[in-house]
Amino acid sequence: MLAAAAGGAAAVVVAQPAVLRQGDVGAFPWPGDIPVAVERPRLRPDVVADALRARRGTPPGLVTVDCAAPSAALDSVILDGLGWARFLAGGSLTFRAGLAAAQGRMALLDSVEPAGSGGGSVPATLAATPIGGRHSGGLLQVLALGEVRSEITVDQPAGLTRVETCTEEGALRAPERYESSARLALRRAIEACWSGAPVPDLDELAEDQALARTLLEA
Repeated sequence: MLAAAAGGAAAVVVAQPAVLRQGDVGAFPWPGDIPVAVERPRLRPDVVADALRARRGTPPGLVTVDCAAPSAALDSVILDGLGWARFLAGGSLTFRAGLAAAQGRMALLDSVEPAGSGGGSVPATLAATPIGGRHSGGLLQVLALGEVRSEITVDQPAGLTRVETCTEEGALRAPERYESSARLALRRAIEACWSGAPVPDLDELAEDQALARTLLEA
């Protein structure tokens, strides 16, 4: 990223990030003088917006995240699962307890809602299971339970991303997104260059990275 900025890049796109080692974090501070868009195929900002818009501001009572992927990709899937929990819970997550073993990972977290939304703590759980195969993708199933129920399924091997919301009015399924995640990230980077609007991707990624590392060290 620093080399790209020094070479005159107008923006940077980070594609499908993995979990960084603790020693790699903060070694080269990012000056923030050009926008950074992060491509996270399992955590697309347009799909996140669909899920949040359908909830109409109703906070959940509980968020659960289930992850499954080949061992080499499991940490990256956990990273995006934590991002989904953060968005749906409506605030930064706090790690409460966890277990990391060869058979999988488990975590208990909670999130304090933003000021003005009630100030309650929203618990979140994450369970991750390694599976066979060499596919670089994985499976995510996220549930936000409460007065409004959201179910998000991301099945990369099957090429499926589905957002369903259930309210007292019935069930709503968000329309399928046909734009690739790579093209979406590039378009967002270009739009940020033109508009000058801040892009939160890097800060959000750093927050999710910190939680993922804490779970790995549990």
